[in-house]
Amino acid sequence: MKNLLLSPKITILFLLLKVSFAISQDEYPSLSKNYTKTQLDQLLQKYQNKKDTLGLAYTYWSYAKSEEKQYGLNYSPLTNLRKSMECFLIMKDSANFYNIRGALGSYFMDRPFIKEYAKEYITSAVDYFRVKNQPISEIGHLVNLANIDIHENNFKNVKEILDRVEMLNKKVKDEAYEGRLHSSYSDYYYRIANYDESLKHAEISYRIGKKLQIDWLEALSLYVKSKCLDALDNQEERLQALLESQKIVESNSILLPLQKEVYYETQNYYFKQKNFQKAYDFMNKARKTTEEIYFSKMESDVRAFSEYNLLEKQRMVVSKIALEKKLADIELDKLLIRQQMYIVLIILAILLISVLAYAYFSRQRFNRLDAEKVKKNIQIETLRALINGQEIERLRISQELHDGLGTLLSRIKFQTENINTSKDQIAEMIDDACAEVRIISSNLQPNALTQFGLIRSIDDLILKQNSTSPNIIFQHFGKEFEISPESSLMIFRIIQELMTNALKHADASEILIQLVYQEERTLTITVEDDGKGFDDSKAQPENNGWNNIRSRVNYLHGIITLHSEPTAGTSVTISIPFV
Repeated sequence: MKNLLLSPKITILFLLLKVSFAISQDEYPSLSKNYTKTQLDQLLQKYQNKKDTLGLAYTYWSYAKSEEKQYGLNYSPLTNLRKSMECFLIMKDSANFYNIRGALGSYFMDRPFIKEYAKEYITSAVDYFRVKNQPISEIGHLVNLANIDIHENNFKNVKEILDRVEMLNKKVKDEAYEGRLHSSYSDYYYRIANYDESLKHAEISYRIGKKLQIDWLEALSLYVKSKCLDALDNQEERLQALLESQKIVESNSILLPLQKEVYYETQNYYFKQKNFQKAYDFMNKARKTTEEIYFSKMESDVRAFSEYNLLEKQRMVVSKIALEKKLADIELDKLLIRQQMYIVLIILAILLISVLAYAYFSRQRFNRLDAEKVKKNIQIETLRALINGQEIERLRISQELHDGLGTLLSRIKFQTENINTSKDQIAEMIDDACAEVRIISSNLQPNALTQFGLIRSIDDLILKQNSTSPNIIFQHFGKEFEISPESSLMIFRIIQELMTNALKHADASEILIQLVYQEERTLTITVEDDGKGFDDSKAQPENNGWNNIRSRVNYLHGIITLHSEPTAGTSVTISIPFV
């Protein structure tokens, strides 16, 4: 008796809860209404404060619809659609989740680098609504699935899919879907070169688009019609269709991708008519539209979506495991424990991968910074050595000016003050001073180098040694290529320093100098002697001569190789690229 009395109360309570839920559901944003950005931001703030995930789902969806309708490609609905889809997933609202998933797929249909996601998303929506027997939701995604195959010229299943759309629409009786169906038929028949059938369907989809004021359907029907008329060589009607389509797409910023195609087709028309100025104008319009599309926020979001999709797949794996847990009704406790272990393992694996990835990339960054530091240090050492070499050169020049030219000039001054000194003596001393100036000038910049090039200047350097012992041999091979004056001077100084070292320290009977010009614009310098040599493992590379040689080779991005053994002579090989 007591149970019978409680039953009406439970029924009333259930009805009150149902009404309460319905009222709260009605408070959520409606997809059919237009909202301002301020209103939508306020709704988001409200549902975030209330932690109402379902309210956030509907608000994000309404935000996306608003961006879709009002702002064009410079505002992307993708982020808000993705957030809405995530909220519906949290709330286990599968119908709305798959509706948005299919809608996201429709944005990726004509993007080659992300088309695989389009087919995956739309197919999952079609499969879900087919299983749930919801034709009104299945039909729209099914048309998009057919269009993907049509655009890929993969006609194997197209007719079967479109026949199913036609069958479903007989139940649904939605004129907009009928227009989309005929538009897909029109594109399909055009691509298989059945132009008459394509024109018939294009005309039907155009009439429906015009009646229902669906701009994109009108414009697309006219565009496909123009392509059929081109194939049938009916250029007059083709132009009329293109101009009508152009008028529609130019008045609607959402239709930029179709606008680009219309411009290209119009350019093609004028090119065939040999009206090259107009063809050029439309080519420019198409190019500008392409740039506008590429740099739009919509395209930026689409390009960034692949990274999100990888993360979403991981979340889908976790969600799938959670859903499978709820389906099991046998040995529930054991299954729950096992599934929790799976989740923990996945989280640990993700954490481990994240830690390893972080450690790997940190190490890579550290190595890169360390390599850059080493490179900078080498550059600093090279510059320091060059500066040191310049200071040594300045000191040598100062000494030569003071000891040689300075002394001569002092003598000239003294002799000019002495009345007993003859003009011939003074002239002789002036000639000596001029000769001293020429020697200093030649050491700074050899005249032979500037006038006759590197090979002649080295010949001149060897000739000035007046050396019979050791015997200095100079050889050069290959076709000489042009080297900048700065690089030529550095190479000359390197050879001069190496030859001086051999003359001073080697006690050699023969010194060999070779230049090899290679076809890949690499110059190989070899300086060898048959002198006493030294232990190259105990060589002292810190002396000024070697520092000058190494700094100049480093500056020229060359490689230096030293090989020497006691009593076996010394060989220095330098390879310098000039690419």
